[in-house]
Amino acid sequence: MLSRKGLAAAATAAMLSFFGAVLPAVADVVLYSSNQPELLDMVCKGFEETSGIKVTTVRLGTGEAMKRIAAEKNNPLADIFWSGDISVLEAAKENFAPYDSPEAQGLPAGYVDPDKRWTAGNTHLMILMVNTKLVDEKEMPRSWTDILDPKWKDKVVMADPAKSGSAYSQIYGVYNLYGLDGLTKLANNVRTLDSSSLVYKGTAEGEFPVGITMEYAAYRYIAGGSDAVKMVYPSDGTISAPEGVALVAGGAHPKEARAFFDYLLSRETVSEIFRRFYRRPARTDVDDIQGLPSIKTLKLIENNPAEANRVQKELLGRWRAMVLNKQ
Repeated sequence: MLSRKGLAAAATAAMLSFFGAVLPAVADVVLYSSNQPELLDMVCKGFEETSGIKVTTVRLGTGEAMKRIAAEKNNPLADIFWSGDISVLEAAKENFAPYDSPEAQGLPAGYVDPDKRWTAGNTHLMILMVNTKLVDEKEMPRSWTDILDPKWKDKVVMADPAKSGSAYSQIYGVYNLYGLDGLTKLANNVRTLDSSSLVYKGTAEGEFPVGITMEYAAYRYIAGGSDAVKMVYPSDGTISAPEGVALVAGGAHPKEARAFFDYLLSRETVSEIFRRFYRRPARTDVDDIQGLPSIKTLKLIENNPAEANRVQKELLGRWRAMVLNKQ
């Protein structure tokens, strides 16, 4: 025989069953993202378990996503975009809806668009990834100025900044530090590859002595037990390139998308992403993880997204000419 509590629970269940056919269904959120499948799977499953809202993911490159969102602006198919350098989001911000997330409170200056059309979820630190089998400890470069030295010519690789947002952040950072002279020296020394993954994979496997890449990509090899990889945080400044989250203007499911936006920025979510995927959170209230230096101990170079976007066409044109005319 059911207790009074049991009867109440049964009655509630019966009511929900009876009205279930007329209660509005929870809408799916459609996400465009260039993040790796394992990361997307973890976050989307976690959000669904927490909220009951399912996320349908369309994985594509950041540039392709920006083009698709622009093409769909009269009939948006996506609700939210996650990943991509904030300078890219800044350039496309007319296609995003403003949202002031409560989870963005306390983010560092420059990590939230003044118009609230994008918010940084994490930041990539640009480091020098050194293969210790090819470069002796005493010979390792310690700064950006070191790899501008002609002795490193063709021994340093990076992704093509015309194809990679992270690589553009790298050349823009060097330009901020050392102007066109420094950029010319960098172009003369480096070999450019078609993608960021070729840089860290090739350096880890001993194909290249030094790669300019992202901290999380290099640290995966160290965390995995590789003794052939060392990371160098340049003494003249570690370039910080935040990645953002943005709501698509006119998306079909704004309420659900805002809930997912908050979830992506929450302390619990960014902490788990940092722990499992080594991606630095934009939030400053997340604990450090063993093996990586505290961001508070690093000299950071913060790229200005609006300025980076404004000079991008000119800077990439100059870079292309420098590479073609390298000696």
